[in-house]
Amino acid sequence: MTRTDMNSAETDSAETDSTDMTSTDMTSADEPSSGAAQHPGPAPTAAPDQTERVILQAAGEEGLTGCPCDLIVVADSTGELTSAALDSLAEQPEARVWSWSASRAETSALAERFASAVGAGRLVLAAGADPLPLEEFAAEADAHLVLARLPKSLAGLEDLARRLARFAGQGGREDLTLVAGGRVKHMTRSQNEVLAGSFTEVRASRGVGKSRALIASGPRPEALAPEPIAGAVTVSVHGQPRELALRGSGGVFGGSRADAGSLLLLEALDRALVEGEISAERAVDLGSGNGLLTAHLAAALPEAEVLGSDDDAEAVASTRATLEASGLSREGVRVSWDESLSQVADSSVDLVVLNPPFHDGTVVDATLVHGLLDSAARVLRPGGQLWFVHNSHLRYRAELEARVGAVQQRARDRRFTVLSAVR
Repeated sequence: MTRTDMNSAETDSAETDSTDMTSTDMTSADEPSSGAAQHPGPAPTAAPDQTERVILQAAGEEGLTGCPCDLIVVADSTGELTSAALDSLAEQPEARVWSWSASRAETSALAERFASAVGAGRLVLAAGADPLPLEEFAAEADAHLVLARLPKSLAGLEDLARRLARFAGQGGREDLTLVAGGRVKHMTRSQNEVLAGSFTEVRASRGVGKSRALIASGPRPEALAPEPIAGAVTVSVHGQPRELALRGSGGVFGGSRADAGSLLLLEALDRALVEGEISAERAVDLGSGNGLLTAHLAAALPEAEVLGSDDDAEAVASTRATLEASGLSREGVRVSWDESLSQVADSSVDLVVLNPPFHDGTVVDATLVHGLLDSAARVLRPGGQLWFVHNSHLRYRAELEARVGAVQQRARDRRFTVLSAVR
């Protein structure tokens, strides 16, 4: 999912075969993924979709399946790759599937759907309050094949490739192969180049409909280690300019840049702080992304408890790195890997800030925000405030008023609108 500044749309319906194309012919936008997105998680479906079918077909044609060894699945949003992986290892009692997702919601949904496989030790999922990096999660896996959807951004793909090369180097898995699939219209030559930075061979599979897979093998021992991208932004804190460091890990929304919607929200929020309209002992950034809003709250409310919360592991890592680099890590400031504030008590928060997603992949879905608004309403105390930014062409005032309380427009420009609501 992506945040407020994406405008394209597409569906993943059955289409004609495109086997005459190579990966270098493919064109698309390089879309950032959103830290704020709250994924619904996998549910049983009738069959794998086109992209999943091409991933499985490519792995089979390359002769990569069937060995008595573990198998790694990454970012399985539907659960179908994990299901197919479990089926492929059914005759290999010692082999396990390691399914890793950056999304807390997806991980929880996989655990629910495949509870028997988890209980039998055939499926390993991320566990615990904090997300483990992929290479640490799978460190004990005897795996030589990784199945994944292509990340939406080049930064996300580079991060994945580097982590897998690191995993291979640490475990002596020189034969590790990644099979990653996507929609043809969202694939570019740059993806091949990014993968080539961490693997010695990159090639394209045959197509299924309008989906295709890239196959990367021969992990490079000299591949660079994954690291967040560094940036900075100057914002107003109680009316005074202050530079905040920004850090973006993987494909987190905005990378290490300050997005325009968040900046408009912060400008209006800081004016309200200066004018004494906001008093908060507990403040939450719901969907913290790269940590810009969390860092501003920590700087502007030095005596308050501040929580940055996100469903996405890359966003959690980015927010923590931003706070550390900005000198804002302190007692009372924390970041949680959580779905829709499920770990926050009802009526316990004075202020929630929210820059939510409005796209599921490339498809506009204005209903994505409804659950987040309900979560904010649940945790706000009576009299608490929600500050919310959205695309100006979308209309949310009525939804905000119905779900939270009285609404006031705080800022508006051609692209974005900032609203506040009192619980």
